[in-house]
Amino acid sequence: MNSAAFVFDSLNRSSMRRLTRFRGAGSRAAARRVSPSRPAAVWSKTVRFGRSEGKIVSGMAASLRNLAAAYVQAGVDDAGGRRRRGREIVNFVSLATVISNTGFAVLFALLDFRNFLPFVAALLVFSLVWLATPLMHRFGEFAAGTYLWATAMVGDAAYAWIAGTESGFQYFLLAGPSTIVMVLGSRRLKLVAFYFLVMLAAFALIELTFPEKSRLIVMSEALTSATFLLSVCMSAAFNLLAALYTFRRAEEYEEAFEAEHERSERLLHSLMPASIAERLKRQPDEVIADDLPAVTILFADIVGFTARASALPARRLVRFLNRIFLEFDRLAEAHGLEKIKTIGDAYMVAGGMPEPRADHAGAVADMALDMLAVMKKLSDEFGEEVAVRIGIHSGPAVAGVIGERKQFYDVWGDTVNVAARMEAHGEPGWIQVSPQARYAIGDAYRFAERGLVEVKGKGPMQLSFLTGRAAGATPAAGGRAALAV
Repeated sequence: MNSAAFVFDSLNRSSMRRLTRFRGAGSRAAARRVSPSRPAAVWSKTVRFGRSEGKIVSGMAASLRNLAAAYVQAGVDDAGGRRRRGREIVNFVSLATVISNTGFAVLFALLDFRNFLPFVAALLVFSLVWLATPLMHRFGEFAAGTYLWATAMVGDAAYAWIAGTESGFQYFLLAGPSTIVMVLGSRRLKLVAFYFLVMLAAFALIELTFPEKSRLIVMSEALTSATFLLSVCMSAAFNLLAALYTFRRAEEYEEAFEAEHERSERLLHSLMPASIAERLKRQPDEVIADDLPAVTILFADIVGFTARASALPARRLVRFLNRIFLEFDRLAEAHGLEKIKTIGDAYMVAGGMPEPRADHAGAVADMALDMLAVMKKLSDEFGEEVAVRIGIHSGPAVAGVIGERKQFYDVWGDTVNVAARMEAHGEPGWIQVSPQARYAIGDAYRFAERGLVEVKGKGPMQLSFLTGRAAGATPAAGGRAALAV
């Protein structure tokens, strides 16, 4: 290689190295400029800023809603029913009036504050006047409504005088009658008619006697037309909003009434059978008294409850008793039986009432066997043995509803007394039955003879223990199979 070629080659390699370094630096700079991390960071900041702005806006909106709700509820706490609803409507209408009035004031102030100063001042003054409406509730049932009604006529008349009747502010008076009816209701037609006629007379007086064009402020034809249309539309909107608010409140009261009615229905059905409750609702003054030719009564008593009651705290004792009786309630419902009542730690259930059923004794027997099974399960749950004595007797009885303020469905007669004696003279963990009950229960069940027992008020009786179902026997037609425990 000659000298010239060597020099040229050296210069060429040097130039290429400089060009490569330049391109590398440019690429790195370009990479920094288009690095995905930079727009991501900017976007993240933008999103965070947007979220903070959104939180501020939503917080402000929530605060405004809370203020509006507090205003609508001002002065209504000591009222109830229709009076409360009427006061809420007055407050709602006054709030809507203040908002629309203040909106007009801001609009005209922005258009030409110096020219529209008298009108803006009147708008703001009456906004303050109407803002005080809830304070008038303390002076009487109709004080706030009358205050709003009277000041609204004065205010609309003042606006029409300042801006001229072509502006249409007098049309706000036409929003008054619907509000009056909503506040006063349909039972005060004379008062409603009086307020309506006075408001209608005020509207006619303004239309016929007030100047069409303003003598205090200068309004262009376009602004006058726009104000007229806005006044008419807002008057219609007032009627719509007042109607929507009123009917919404009415729906809420109806829903509350229905919920209370359902609660009362549940309470009534918990106190007495459904058929008896329906008879009471159809004929509330009827004396409910039924002769029952054949029923079966069961009494169950928790063994050792008196000693337990003196040893346990009240809360634990009630939980203990409630746990057992809830299981018994479930069994009574499963077997189609009627729980009559609990007396202390005693549980009373009946079969064949209020509606007669042929298998009433078998259904009660099935429940009694299931009660023993449930007590074994509960004994394991409590960690100690808990036993019951059960007594059953069958025969005629009388049932009915007693009481007025606290009505109660009960059953009386010798059958009830004997069933109670069967339980009282029984043994823990056993089901003692009278001869009548054993006969009514039938051969589908097993019994163990106990022998003669001296029963208080009855003398010696040949009693038996119900021990189970006979081989191959099925539960009574109205009941269900024994619980698997």
